[in-house]
Amino acid sequence: MFSAKTFLLFVAAAASPLATALAENGTVEAADFWAMFCDDTECSQNCGQSVQVSNPGCLNQNGRQSIRFHGGDVGSGDYSLVISPSGDCPCQESCSSIPTNTECWDISRFQDAKSFRFIGGHCDGNNC
Repeated sequence: MFSAKTFLLFVAAAASPLATALAENGTVEAADFWAMFCDDTECSQNCGQSVQVSNPGCLNQNGRQSIRFHGGDVGSGDYSLVISPSGDCPCQESCSSIPTNTECWDISRFQDAKSFRFIGGHCDGNNC
């Protein structure tokens, strides 16, 4: 049969698949939240595919004006958005901490950016 630990892991994972994740050591921990880049400042038009905020991969999302956050504890992590002036995230032109407890973040001031990436922690100095 199931051990108590296995049973608890199963129950926790089934109860909220977006809010929990299985860590390498076999314990359940809170998962981070997700982001969708959108064409308008209200997070309602042509929102793209969801990406995990903890994924540091480059996102070529030029012309986007907002980010809709969802899943997990939205904005509870310590993450920042790195902004690049050209595609494929070659450098950091500017960087901004993700606001906590927000579902829609107006990023229209970065409208000329060609690519973005999320990083854990705070911003380093600009290097473009």
